Amino acid sequence: MFYIAKPGGNYMYKSLKIFTLITLVVFMCSYTTYSVEPNDSVSQTIDPPTGEITPTPEPMPSPAPTPAVQLPAETISTPIPEQPAPGQPDEIQLQAASDFYNEVEAIVMKRIDSFYKNSGKGTLGIYIKELNSGFEYEYNAEMTNPDNPKEGYFNSASTCKLLSAAAMYHMNSLGELELDKTYTDEITKSQYNLKKLLPRMISHSINDYFNITLRHLGSEHINDTLEKLGLKHSLVYSEIMPAQYSSVKNNIKRYGISRSPRTTPRDLGYVLDLLHAGKTFGADNDKLFVESLLNNIYSNRLPAGIGYKSPVAHKTGTSSGEGVYNDAGIIFLEDNPYIMVVMSKGSGSNVQPLFRSITGEVYNYMKKRTDPQSSIPQ
Repeated sequence: MFYIAKPGGNYMYKSLKIFTLITLVVFMCSYTTYSVEPNDSVSQTIDPPTGEITPTPEPMPSPAPTPAVQLPAETISTPIPEQPAPGQPDEIQLQAASDFYNEVEAIVMKRIDSFYKNSGKGTLGIYIKELNSGFEYEYNAEMTNPDNPKEGYFNSASTCKLLSAAAMYHMNSLGELELDKTYTDEITKSQYNLKKLLPRMISHSINDYFNITLRHLGSEHINDTLEKLGLKHSLVYSEIMPAQYSSVKNNIKRYGISRSPRTTPRDLGYVLDLLHAGKTFGADNDKLFVESLLNNIYSNRLPAGIGYKSPVAHKTGTSSGEGVYNDAGIIFLEDNPYIMVVMSKGSGSNVQPLFRSITGEVYNYMKKRTDPQSSIPQ
């Protein structure tokens, strides 16, 4: 039905005006909606000629996401237990190390108690380290001089040759000392070659050779090198005796003191540990060092204690007048090598059977630890 305006009236004109206005508003609304539609096109376009991907301009950043809602404390799950720091032993390792210590101590103390009950005398020191596990046992192993805490309690006797060789081999590995060279000793005027002298000094325990190394470097230089290596209580002072051109008088004249070298079981064990690890003295020197210790002509302590069943790279030291009977070595038990050091001060010669018995029982214990059927924890 159409409505027709009367002639002469303006109603038709107003209706037409309103219709036009409505049409215009609808058109504008449609245009506006289209222009604000978000652009969801892909961020990469293909260039038809080459097919290479050309990045489009980076889009405007989106609004930051709403932060995650934190759950109430009572709804948060139980945190994972804190793990030990890298390299830090866990509880199982600590317990295994404790078991090792206690089991070795039972062997050692049984023999030591019997030794003292049967008129044994003197001060004893023992250090043992199982190389595969790193487990250790010690008895007076870090004992020092009460009057000088920096000085080890035990007289090294000829185990000082182990210290001197360690210092020289290490210096050579750093390029600080030439070994394969001819030198002339300032006192004896004899010529020597350190590469040949050091192995013989160890295997045959020649005092004159140690004294040559001392005169070559000086006690201060040797002691500084030992400290840099990580030894804590090992000191050399003057030449050892008996030896050519060496005496108390000459020591005082040359060094201001005449005193035997001092060390601890742990320090001697540490040198052997460095040697076994093979990272301190150089590959060629390691070979010479180990061979000279294996070729030790004095074998009535550690090697005899294990019945010569495994190779032992060791250095003995003896000063019977001071009750010193020492031995420090790597016992190359198959599948379970370990370090063992025994030392005495003020003891009689009957300490040697004691050391042999302890050495034998510890060897059997270490051997059992390699047996899968053994109940001993590793």
